[in-house]
Amino acid sequence: MNWNVLDHKGNQVKTLELPEEVFGVEMNEPVLHSVVKAYRANRRQGTHATKTRSMVSGGGKKPFKQKGTGNARQGSNRSPLMPGGATLHGPQPRRYTERTSKKVKTLALKIALSDKVRNKKFIIVDDFRIDSYKTKNVLTIMRSLEAPEKVLLSDDGKGDFLFKSARNIKGLDLISPQTVNAEDVLRFETLILSEKALQILAERLMRKSA
Repeated sequence: MNWNVLDHKGNQVKTLELPEEVFGVEMNEPVLHSVVKAYRANRRQGTHATKTRSMVSGGGKKPFKQKGTGNARQGSNRSPLMPGGATLHGPQPRRYTERTSKKVKTLALKIALSDKVRNKKFIIVDDFRIDSYKTKNVLTIMRSLEAPEKVLLSDDGKGDFLFKSARNIKGLDLISPQTVNAEDVLRFETLILSEKALQILAERLMRKSA
């Protein structure tokens, strides 16, 4: 599978061959759904809590007499029916962690990358050429590449000029090729990789598949 490589001005400079085992994987929605669901579940703290009857202060004395008030009879001010009382069947602290194997996570990332390639939402840049802390430089490159509003950038990460120049642009995020996952790819409309990031990502996925 051949893919055009562009320079930072949007001009084609050469062609690269993308490995089929990474960028030519068929769509599998159940795998993507299970992996993304696990990523999101594992970020949940699970610290939500409501007070049960045993946690609410009060009780002991009957709130008011049994008869003659016109109200429903009550035996404790800790009842869920009383103001300031307990909560029935409310959320309690729990763990939402879902275990997912490394092979399934790797497969999901390959599926997400392949989907970007199939839909022409995948751009390879030979070098971003950012050598100063200027947001304007990144915006100029994005316009030259005709990138949409929601873009995920990935570079080898050896310099922080690109990261610090791009971090305050709305709809644009930068991530290392060593840590990118399926959810990251799916959250953005277009994925833009530098040539070095592509090489790192391909080697990482092919190594895990071996």
